[in-house]
Amino acid sequence: MIAVFILHVLFFSGIALALTILPRPSRAVSLYAYLSVILIIGGFLGNAYSLPITDDVTVSGGNIVYGAFMLTSILFVLVERDVFIIRRVIVLVAAVDAFNILLSSLVTRSIGTPGIINPHGTPAALFESSISLILLGGVLIILELSVMLILFEWIKRFSLSQTVVGAAYLTTFVAILCFDGIAFPLIAFGTAPEVIAIVFGGFTGKFLTATSYSLAILAFMAIFPARFSAYLKDNVFTWRMLLSSSSEIIRDLEDKDALLTKSQSRLAHSAQLAGLGYAIADIATGRIVESDDAYANMHGMSAKDIDGLDIDRDMIGILVLDDDREKATALRERLKNGETVTGELRHVLPGGEVRSLRKIFSPFDPEWKTSTLYEVVGQDVTETRQLQERLFQAQKMDAIGKLTGGIAHDFNNLLAVTMGNLELLDDELTDPEQKSLIQNCLNSTKRGAELTRNMLSFARKARLETTVVNLNQIVRDSGNWVSRTLPSTIEVETALAPDLWPIEIDAASTESSLLNLTLNARDAMQKGGKLTITTANAIIAENSDEARDLDITPGRYVVLTVSDTGEGISPEKMKNIFDPFYTTKGVGKGSGLGLSMVDGFMQQSGGVVRVTSQVGVGTTFRLFFRASDVLLTARPAAPEGPSKTVTAGKPKILLAEDNVDVLFAIRRTLEKHGYQVIESTSGDDAFRAYEQHPDMDLLLTDIVMPGDLQGDALAAALRELRPDLPVVFMSGNADEDPVNSSVAQSNDVRLMKPVTREALLSAVGAMLKNEKKTKD
Repeated sequence: MIAVFILHVLFFSGIALALTILPRPSRAVSLYAYLSVILIIGGFLGNAYSLPITDDVTVSGGNIVYGAFMLTSILFVLVERDVFIIRRVIVLVAAVDAFNILLSSLVTRSIGTPGIINPHGTPAALFESSISLILLGGVLIILELSVMLILFEWIKRFSLSQTVVGAAYLTTFVAILCFDGIAFPLIAFGTAPEVIAIVFGGFTGKFLTATSYSLAILAFMAIFPARFSAYLKDNVFTWRMLLSSSSEIIRDLEDKDALLTKSQSRLAHSAQLAGLGYAIADIATGRIVESDDAYANMHGMSAKDIDGLDIDRDMIGILVLDDDREKATALRERLKNGETVTGELRHVLPGGEVRSLRKIFSPFDPEWKTSTLYEVVGQDVTETRQLQERLFQAQKMDAIGKLTGGIAHDFNNLLAVTMGNLELLDDELTDPEQKSLIQNCLNSTKRGAELTRNMLSFARKARLETTVVNLNQIVRDSGNWVSRTLPSTIEVETALAPDLWPIEIDAASTESSLLNLTLNARDAMQKGGKLTITTANAIIAENSDEARDLDITPGRYVVLTVSDTGEGISPEKMKNIFDPFYTTKGVGKGSGLGLSMVDGFMQQSGGVVRVTSQVGVGTTFRLFFRASDVLLTARPAAPEGPSKTVTAGKPKILLAEDNVDVLFAIRRTLEKHGYQVIESTSGDDAFRAYEQHPDMDLLLTDIVMPGDLQGDALAAALRELRPDLPVVFMSGNADEDPVNSSVAQSNDVRLMKPVTREALLSAVGAMLKNEKKTKD
């Protein structure tokens, strides 16, 4: 009979497992119907037969049917994860128990009357059921099923391992079914010794039944691991859910749904603030299944357009930049292996714009068994990458600027020695040919000085002599040399805005910047073209698109625009145009400092330069100068010519210069023009020299020297002894500036090395002349 028992278990278990795989609408109806049939069989016919397993072990039909009911109910809960299942089962048990009581009464009464209905005289007692036993069985089923589900929920709190939880569930299931086999007869028939003996004598059959049905639950866990895993993550059943009214449960679920909606709204808002987009794709079909608006927008599409796209053909093959396609393919291969991968890819949007998108790809099931879907989280990091590139560019330019400034400083000292000695030599020679050679050398030295000035301008270390001017006047004054610089094949057009706001700038550097832009335009229009120079007022509003596009501080600006119709600049070259020593001209045709000097000057002036270009159309440079609220000042007059040789009194000059070659050249120049020079190679030596010669008429000092006393500190120390002492500073670097010194006076003169003889004598003569007027 063991085979018959196994067939019974397989029959009931197979039906229960088969019903769990039905579609959801029909699954619930079928399972409730099946549970009703089981209860009717168990209540009406369950005790009508029994199955002997061995000589000592017998399993009643009631135990088999009861086990089938509990198995089906548990599988129903695992699949549906619905809080109302137990409540519906309670109603079902009550209804079936009532039906069994009614059916038992009708059948018993019908069979008990002799006649056609009972021609064989079947005893009516066979179908007679006790109402109390039916009710007791129903109550125990509900209690045991509820306790079992409560224990299941309790077990889930301690572990989410399917193996551990599965083993605990099977043990609980077997224990509850065995408990029913003991509790029901003891409650129904009492605790008489003969009853206890019968109950515990049949325990083996009850344990065998419970264990057999538990194998069906194990089969469900093995066949449907995803469903079992989903059940483990849900809070399906509690006593409060069982005892609360339906309206309370619905209200509670509505509150939780509102909280969930609010949480989802906050999460969506956070994702929006972070610029995150979301999509789901299928690794099997290779297509995007669905996406939100943010994900679609970062690709330049709508969600309707992007959903359904083939990832290999449309996304990687078309949208991803050519240089990044190999990287995209590698990421996709890693994803196919079940990895969660992160990568940044540049995409070419339908409008042609290139955007950098950072994406995270994560499969729902790393083994691709239960699902072939994976989620994609995308973020547009284009602006971040642009900022990083600008920071890198700024750091690179700063490093090059420091190097360039240091080289220019040292080179200025060398040029000062060369220029000073050439001028001294020029005074000694009378041969015209030799003087011509000397003049050529001096001209080259001056060009070298201009080169170092450009280098210092790039490094933002050139000294700016700012005045408040009208930019239109600078453009007009530059008209003559602009026309001389350009060939007749280039047409020049100017459009100067009336009522232009004043700006506070270094006029000479502004003219130099305009010259550099003009020369660049000339070189770009080898076959002729049109050069347009315009000025305009501009207000950059805060948080405006213009402020973001130009990356410029909001405020009032005066804009100088220089446009040409030349060959244009390619995007590859555009990234390097402001780099120092970068040039596309032939060897010997350009220093590569022109545009870097313009950029350095604009930054030093508090403005910006922006450039747009299109190959084959032309290039436009726009210089944004900060508008000034200060009234216009007259442009500085040309410096007076050099002072003639001093005859009366031979003024004494204290000369402090650490470079002995520069010292020699300056001393000889001053002495040749009638000055008495006391020289020193440091500030400390100069201070001691002054103590020995307190009748000095002027201090001529380098700013940076060895020792404790630098140029401005030396001037401060001497002015404590003589407050009206005239001072002329010399420097090879604009950073070496004593203007911030508390002892600096407004009439102090500062000369940039290399100093020409004319500039040196003019400054010294002017300072001595001012001192004489002050004394008089």
